[in-house]
Amino acid sequence: MKMELEIRALSPALIEDYLGFFDGAAFSDHPEWSFCYCTYYHLGKQDEEALEAQCAGRWTRDILRNTAIDLIKTGRLNGYLAYSDGRVLGWCNAGDKKSFKKLCENRGVWDTGDETPVKSIVCFIVAPGARRMGVASALLARASRDASREGYRVLEAYPAVGALDCYQHYHGHPEMYEKQGFIKHRAFETYCVYRKALSPNGAEDASGQP
Repeated sequence: MKMELEIRALSPALIEDYLGFFDGAAFSDHPEWSFCYCTYYHLGKQDEEALEAQCAGRWTRDILRNTAIDLIKTGRLNGYLAYSDGRVLGWCNAGDKKSFKKLCENRGVWDTGDETPVKSIVCFIVAPGARRMGVASALLARASRDASREGYRVLEAYPAVGALDCYQHYHGHPEMYEKQGFIKHRAFETYCVYRKALSPNGAEDASGQP
């Protein structure tokens, strides 16, 4: 069953909606993850060390909540919020691949010498009660359309492999990507790199090949 959704690109004007989702519904059935605010892939090793020193090893939700606010206000955290009846039900973290410091530090996901413009998708979160209703697929479709219009040649994702629960599949399920024209680009022990090629004229290339 699918629901009527409105997909909005994250902007500073939507910070309160973003925070409200993470403060409440996003991890209401998995509270041990509730402190993340989807900042993980935006923080490099030096950022984490600085935050660790700042909090003297005692992490609290406010530390990463405030980090998310700063990232959004400065345009470094981007993506899409899914709304139904004015309420946020889902989130997709999507942005320029080079903007994700964790990806920059993981040389396994880089093709040496390849300067192709790539937009990366690193996370989906859908509220309990709204799962398996097409929310993540709608977010992915919007990210794909925008990436093409923005001039990216490739949309890239990093789904985990194996029989995992919905939280362990926070990168998105491989089957969802395959249904939207992605192909497996590279395989690792616990995850794969999936890619979808985009045409320079703003249309998607259904072949999946750059």
